[in-house]
Amino acid sequence: MTASASPGPDESGELVAGRYLILRLLGGGGMGQVYLARDTKLPRNVALKMVAAAAMHDAELRRRLEQEARAASALNHPGIATVFDFDEHAGSSVIVFEFVEGSTLRTEMSRHRFATEEILEVGIQLADALAYAHEQGVVHRDFKPENIMLTPHSGSRGRTKILDFGLAKLSRPISHAASTGIASAETAAISTAAGLLVGTVNYMSPEQAAMQPADARSDIFSFGLVLYELAAGVNPFVGQSPTSTIANIIKVDPPPVTARNPVAPPELDRILRKCLRKRADERYQSSRELLVDLSNLRSDSRPPAPSPAPSHDLKEMERPLEISRSLARGLVAAIQAGYLTMYVAALLKISDINFALDMLAQSGSGARIVTSIAFPVLLLVALSGTCVRLYLLTAIGLDYADLGRKYRRLFPAALALDLAWSLVAFLLFQKVGWPALLFFVGLAYLPFTQRPLLYSAYSPHGGRTSGLQPAGSS
Repeated sequence: MTASASPGPDESGELVAGRYLILRLLGGGGMGQVYLARDTKLPRNVALKMVAAAAMHDAELRRRLEQEARAASALNHPGIATVFDFDEHAGSSVIVFEFVEGSTLRTEMSRHRFATEEILEVGIQLADALAYAHEQGVVHRDFKPENIMLTPHSGSRGRTKILDFGLAKLSRPISHAASTGIASAETAAISTAAGLLVGTVNYMSPEQAAMQPADARSDIFSFGLVLYELAAGVNPFVGQSPTSTIANIIKVDPPPVTARNPVAPPELDRILRKCLRKRADERYQSSRELLVDLSNLRSDSRPPAPSPAPSHDLKEMERPLEISRSLARGLVAAIQAGYLTMYVAALLKISDINFALDMLAQSGSGARIVTSIAFPVLLLVALSGTCVRLYLLTAIGLDYADLGRKYRRLFPAALALDLAWSLVAFLLFQKVGWPALLFFVGLAYLPFTQRPLLYSAYSPHGGRTSGLQPAGSS
């Protein structure tokens, strides 16, 4: 397929390889042109990469093209644009890619600066995709913002997808590439003593720039350069010419990211510096290792999750009421003062309680046994209850922040004391009759009413509350 025969920007409607209907031109580069097409057999849109006809004169290049396309087609990862098919049309090779909607990372970088959280999210997604591809034995070798798409679907910035995986291996550092016209604005050709250098100069690794063998660690260098530009806003190696850019890549160390982005975490600068080491054996030795460091940085950079609202995991009686904190404190303090008054009065009138018990003991031998035990128990309850209520009244008055948590531990003992003291109501039965039962019920229920009141002022997990708690609030 010659250049004149290949579909042009205005030649939509042509059927390629018997099934792909050209819709429009998407773009072009050193390896050829990319079109949006419709798969007529499997109704879906695809991206067709029509390799430049001049490149097809080299049989070895054609063989490598097919080999790399088939290797890339084995990759199945959400962060990598899938290769669906490889075919030929009118003498040119055709690679069929998944059509990825969205915009390139280059376009997004020109629109706005990325926040640290967004940089880490993009970096983690890209590192995960690279780790997967490298573990499958596929190296990109042309990793750059133009080959990264951000889809408009998941998240505020979308899901990242890497395009043209494996195809950069076809840009060979030999003079024949220049004679066939492959070099373009995207793929710069630079004369060197050893021959010709072909590739995307601005994002080459030092070994690529020196025309040495490149492996997965070369992708890691390019990855670090892309993320550096995302954080700092500039590519630190770009010079006045491609030759000076290559010299910078080989010899110059980039300035710290924090010099241009003061809010960037120092750990991010350390990670990028390790990616951008000149010697491949000093960089991350795997993208998986890089992914772990980026993930740890994101976890460490996130603010701690807010403490759950007290009502989330509390029992019904522990949920705060819809009253102000000051009112809750006042009511709880009044209840403690009432209990304290009752206990102190009982201690002052202990002889009357003993007399009431003696009167009750005359009703039978069984009653005598019960009353003989009841007096010391009630005395102990009155003394213990006085201490407990005095402590709670003092704690509320001084507004102890940890009172809620301490009361949660103290509640079973306070409940036992209050329930035991409620039995005193039966001593009034002979004088007042059945109303004494109402007194018993009130004393027995009072501990349960003061608990939500206290938790409206003090969290049962510790700390003071913030006041009103609307119903159903979290």
